[in-house]
Order: sequence, then structure tokens, then C-alpha cells
Amino acid sequence: MKKTVLLLLWVFMCLNAPNLHAEDTGKLINNKCRANLKMLNEATAKFLAENDSGLPSWANHQTVTMSLIDRKYFAEQLVPPTRDCKYYLVSVSRDDYQWYCDLHGVLEGEKTVTFMYHEHRLMGKTTSRYGNIEKYRDHVKDMLRWTEYNPTPVEKLKYQYNMNPLTTVLLAIGGAFLLIFVYRNIT
Repeated sequence: MKKTVLLLLWVFMCLNAPNLHAEDTGKLINNKCRANLKMLNEATAKFLAENDSGLPSWANHQTVTMSLIDRKYFAEQLVPPTRDCKYYLVSVSRDDYQWYCDLHGVLEGEKTVTFMYHEHRLMGKTTSRYGNIEKYRDHVKDMLRWTEYNPTPVEKLKYQYNMNPLTTVLLAIGGAFLLIFVYRNIT
């Protein structure tokens, strides 16, 4: 019996060995979104260098790319890392602008917020420079609602597995052995 359990454990570990490295998926999402924000800011800077146009105080990505900034200024196609990453241009003048993401905020902000987004731990930044723009304030409030989000048990397990897969697997195996032990002693 013990040999069978050890053999099954060894097979399980061998099959999952490639997956037992920790990968912070939240950090990957943050990095991808921040790269998108950087690309949008650079495209806007190129546009402003070649044109004598002003910027709206608030506009979504689609409106800006269709009516103001031509797609030729973008190095690559914009691919949001999550379905909730929506991009907006916020500006108070031609020289003071940033792109904003609903989940990650702005690139250059004074306040950093960390929160759980499903099974990912994300980081967002906000700034007070655009506090006089009503839509910016509303979107920041929406982003800050994620700080109150309570992940489901499955999302918590996924997060734990992403951060420390080996410990999660070992705890799951220990839990299974505990259930078997309890079941055998009850029956």
C-alpha cells in the first residue's frame, strides 16, 4: 500500500514538475498594461510633436484613435491584458496628459494601490493632478472598489498556486491524506 502511494506521488510530481515554478500572474498583467500605457503616452507625444492640436480633457482610446491620433503613431496593436483594462486619455493641457487604465490607473502617480483582481494581485497608481476632471475622479473611484473585492475560495487557491505551486500541491496532498485517514477511522 505504501509503495503504491509513493509511486503515485512520484508520478504526480514528475508530471507536474514543469509547472512547479512560481509565476506571479498579477505582475505579468501589471507589466503588460504598463507597457500599453507607455506605448500610448509615447504615441501621444509623437502626435503632439508633429501636430499643433490640443487634447480633450477626457476621451476613451477608441475615440482618440479614430478622431485625433492616427494609428501610424502606435508601434504595435494595443492588446489589453484583461477584459477590464480600458484605456482613456486624461489631460489638463497639451503638455500635461497621461493615459489611464480602469484597473492600473496612470503610469506616473503619487498614490499606489494594491488589490486582488480575481486570482491576481494587481497594482494601480493614481494622481491628484487630474482631480478636477470629473470623469477621472469617477474612474478612480471605480478602480478603488477593487480594494474591497473578496476573492472566492477557488480564486484564492489559484493565487496561492501561482505564487507558490509546490507548497500548494504538498498541502493538497496532505489534505487528501487527512481525508483518507478520517474516512478510514470513521467507517
